Amino acid sequence: MSELSRVSTDQTLINMWLHGRPATTTAVAYRQNAEYFLAYVGKSLNEIALEELQAYATHLHELGIKDSSIRTKLNVIKSLFTFATKLNYIRFNVAAALRIPKGNTSLAGRILKQTEVLKLINCPKLSPRDRTLLKFMYATGVRVSEACRLKWEDFQERDTGEVQVTVLGKGEKLRTVLVPIVVWMELEQLRGEPLAVLAVPVDGKVANPKGHESVFVGSTGNAIDRVMAHRIIKDAAILAGVNPKVSMHWLRHCNASHALARGASITLVRDSLGHASIAVSDKYLHSNPTDSTSNYLGF
Repeated sequence: MSELSRVSTDQTLINMWLHGRPATTTAVAYRQNAEYFLAYVGKSLNEIALEELQAYATHLHELGIKDSSIRTKLNVIKSLFTFATKLNYIRFNVAAALRIPKGNTSLAGRILKQTEVLKLINCPKLSPRDRTLLKFMYATGVRVSEACRLKWEDFQERDTGEVQVTVLGKGEKLRTVLVPIVVWMELEQLRGEPLAVLAVPVDGKVANPKGHESVFVGSTGNAIDRVMAHRIIKDAAILAGVNPKVSMHWLRHCNASHALARGASITLVRDSLGHASIAVSDKYLHSNPTDSTSNYLGF
């Protein structure tokens, strides 16, 4: 066994597993999931058997967690076991035999009609920040975590008059997306809006003074997070009278689906949304087909 593989503790292994990943929301969630799992089983990773993994999966279901969240949590654990096996920290990857039921991959129920999206993002009852955030999310198709991290320096005006934004996506990959000029104009107005409440002093200093760097900020002057963004769209759905199940990620789905329906190429959707492959983008075509055999049967 090499020196590299002689990991002394599970915590050290987790640190190595997450090495190189910045403290993003995803990395923090991975660590929390791994540590919660180990606390549940009460054993070191190299002592865990398949039946204990299965018991953990049952435990998550009994907690009433959404199936999609359970799949994510179990896949995180499988990733940790795979990494441990590569380092010879464990001899057998028992997690490889853990079956994770596939969820409903249909997107049809999570894509609003364009009229519904317009009703949502143009709702006059929304605050300027909330309305601009929803418009930006739909127009660019960025992930909610990407929008929450945005700084004003990420935007650049081109000589042509167009505006682009550079987004840090999954896997620390950068991509550049064009911002419609009407959305940029609203962003510019938002930039000059005073905070509704003064920033809260921390150690005698203002946490985020006027001229804040983050694009979408809360009343304290700090960047909004995923939880706040989720609350924003849920409140907006009620005010606008659209599907209350809508989430920020639905706007990303709508961006891709509506763009394809209007003639955008699938490679453009892949690049704009930062998909790992065409296969990921292709599901939007299947969720909203433009033709079908049913049209040829004479009904």
